[in-house]
Amino acid sequence: MAVRRTRGRGRLMAGAVAAVALLAGCTGQPGAAAVVDGRTISTAELATAAEQLKPIFNGGGANDVLGVLINEPFATQVASEHGIGVNDDEARGLLRTAMTQAVGEAAADDVEFGEGALAVARYSLAISGMRDAPGGDAAFQEYQEKVSAADVEVNPRFGAYAPETGVTAATPPSWVVPEGGRDAAAAPADGSAPAPDPSPTS
Repeated sequence: MAVRRTRGRGRLMAGAVAAVALLAGCTGQPGAAAVVDGRTISTAELATAAEQLKPIFNGGGANDVLGVLINEPFATQVASEHGIGVNDDEARGLLRTAMTQAVGEAAADDVEFGEGALAVARYSLAISGMRDAPGGDAAFQEYQEKVSAADVEVNPRFGAYAPETGVTAATPPSWVVPEGGRDAAAAPADGSAPAPDPSPTS
């Protein structure tokens, strides 16, 4: 599978995200979801983060988590350089609080967060810190410049990357038949019968 390279310039969309996905690799970097300035983000790391974050964030996709994993090192680096320290203990605390609110304290105590999930939390803390700190606009601008200058390669299975939007999800090919067949995909989500096609009038 070829790897598509995309670049861009401009404003970045930042914030907490979520994902759940079944993932696969690409032949350019076996098992790679993306390569950023030579740093590989593996599909295994992405899959683990998506699974661990699933109870906290709903409605996101693997592309959303991948976008954060691509940008997180730039955010934490710039934040640190501007006196906004972010560490794994803070990230773990943020995730633990969110998990407790989502599933309850007992269930949350059994969850262990891997590096990918911690990276998502570090990103959230770094972006929030830059936006709230005095002079944060300058820090955020520096962060944007670093992301825009990065050499990013994304496995096209997950979509296309641009600094302005992160990773935009790939559109399934027209020949991919959804589970249950094409008729199931066309049926209304509430289970009711689809509306009949209008009959031609004479």
